[in-house]
Amino acid sequence: MKLVKILLLLLCSSVYAQDTKLYLKSEQSVYSVKPSAFHYNDFSHAISSKQQFIDQPQLLSPFNEEQKKPQSQQYDRWLKVTLVNDSKITQWYLSFGFARLPQLAVYWQDTPDENPIYQLTERSTFYERTVRDPQTYIPINISAGESKTLFVKYQTFGNAPANIRIHSPANYLETSQTSLVTNAALAGVIAAILLIVVVNLWFNMNATNVFYAIWTLLFLIIVVDMAGFTYQYLWPNQGVFAGYFSIGLWAIVPIFHLCFVRGFLQLDYHHPLLDKVYKSVIGLYCLLLPIALYLETVYYNLITSTLVIPLFAYTFWWALRQSAPGIRIFALSLFNHILFLNVLTIMGASYGNVFDVFEIASYIKVGYLVEVLLFTIAMAIQHKSVQKQLVFQLQNQVNSLNQTVAFEKLTSEQQKHDIKKHEAKLFTDLSHELRTPLTVMKIQVESLQHNIVDNVHDSYVKLMDKIDELNQFINSLMLVTSSGDMHKLLKLQSVTLKPFINDVHQECQHLVDMRHQSLSLNSQLTDLQCLRFDPDALKKVILEIVKNALRFGGKDVEVELSFLEDEDGVTIRIEDSGTPLTYEAHQQLFQPLYRQEASRSAMLGGKGMGLAMCKKIIEAHSGKISSHNSLLGGLCIELKLPHLLATAA
Repeated sequence: MKLVKILLLLLCSSVYAQDTKLYLKSEQSVYSVKPSAFHYNDFSHAISSKQQFIDQPQLLSPFNEEQKKPQSQQYDRWLKVTLVNDSKITQWYLSFGFARLPQLAVYWQDTPDENPIYQLTERSTFYERTVRDPQTYIPINISAGESKTLFVKYQTFGNAPANIRIHSPANYLETSQTSLVTNAALAGVIAAILLIVVVNLWFNMNATNVFYAIWTLLFLIIVVDMAGFTYQYLWPNQGVFAGYFSIGLWAIVPIFHLCFVRGFLQLDYHHPLLDKVYKSVIGLYCLLLPIALYLETVYYNLITSTLVIPLFAYTFWWALRQSAPGIRIFALSLFNHILFLNVLTIMGASYGNVFDVFEIASYIKVGYLVEVLLFTIAMAIQHKSVQKQLVFQLQNQVNSLNQTVAFEKLTSEQQKHDIKKHEAKLFTDLSHELRTPLTVMKIQVESLQHNIVDNVHDSYVKLMDKIDELNQFINSLMLVTSSGDMHKLLKLQSVTLKPFINDVHQECQHLVDMRHQSLSLNSQLTDLQCLRFDPDALKKVILEIVKNALRFGGKDVEVELSFLEDEDGVTIRIEDSGTPLTYEAHQQLFQPLYRQEASRSAMLGGKGMGLAMCKKIIEAHSGKISSHNSLLGGLCIELKLPHLLATAA
């Protein structure tokens, strides 16, 4: 058993102690240090020095598939490579694909542990770099024909895989300048898109556009931060803050991205269940923000983003099935996010170099750029559709307004025509009503002139009666057509209802021909005993209506006089069993001088003023008068007096 352990130990030592060489030649300007044999992971923080790594390599985990797993803590990575310089170039440059690293120490094999040839910590300033470049470049010197073993201990933010390369001086300058121009151009493109988004936000202020504008701004800051511009130009002396800023930036971006997706798709209206899931995930990201800043790691945020992949996949599938404007392009942007950000980038960073052959920083920039372009196109299509709908609605409103104006104009013309027609009819009726008494008076005067009357005194009496009749008619006409307040002429007083009802009933009975006509009383007043009104005026109204019902209700007419109490007031109802009226007759029944036919003519002395006068008196009591056909078969007229005039028992 001991022998087996010894053999295994020797086997592991031989594996860890293998010396992988990299030959530097003049004809090749850049070398990618990506083979797994060069790299080791210190998950348990077992190695604290270069010499310990040389003496105890078995404490490290070799870079292989079994060790690619999420790590909540920042861990060290070691690179061991033997450089054989077969060129005349003596100074080469080591790069990592990041603007800055939390920890970095570079040693030759014979370099003391306490004095590495290059060292950076998270507190290091930008000015401590040997090469003042936005990206991290480390110069290494090796003589021509010399062979030296290089050891590199480093950490990355979020334990993301580093793209370690060795450059010749010419390639370093070319790569640095290309990176600078590319990042600046990319930032300019995103800034232009952000300007478009802000202009759109200015004219279309809503929550979705606000989230999109903030998300685009954060994307611009991410590009600037990953390019190293923030660390170089904004806070070069604040290494710790630069780290917190990057962590906070990556922790807050998903919040606004999810809010924007939720708002654009209007999930609260179209898919309430999915909307609840999005709200829960947004709440989780908000909870993880302070945790990320406190623990100085976005590990839990990256794990959550890995778990969000099925949510985005379902949203992509659901969005493809919808028919809203721009939604399919929006769905493609979600697919792009899943591929570049969630799968290639986030899973690659979370699970320790799952995709070690890719340059994660480049995929983040490309993925975000494609996504923001697709989002912008989708929103432009949506806004164009909304504008078309608004224009269509505006056209409909304009057409409706034109129709309304035309209708109002037609109505106004019709009203003018009706007024003229009513005035013509009024003058016709008025002339008819005046012509008869004037003709009688003319005959009487002519008889007096020619002394052909038997009794002069009787003729003068008849003339005076006709003059009084005309005066009464003119006064009544002026009263019912005047806009003045008739209530000033009323003598309002508190009247006990039961005696008043009995008095009215008795006077109505004197008008009834008991041989052919009948009058019944129906009084249902219980709680109400007194009412404030003009008893003479109201009695005149009731008698006028009962008289018309008896006169024009036909032979054997039955009349019913009812006094009813309801929540609105007192209702006096006069019904007869005569002939019902037409709809047009009910509309004009209370107009002055109105006559429907011979059977309904000559009201109040035959002048057509009786019901018009009744209407004026009831309205002066703040009441209402109306007519409809009665269940008895003829006409029903209702008088409503409000409770405001009532006095409780």
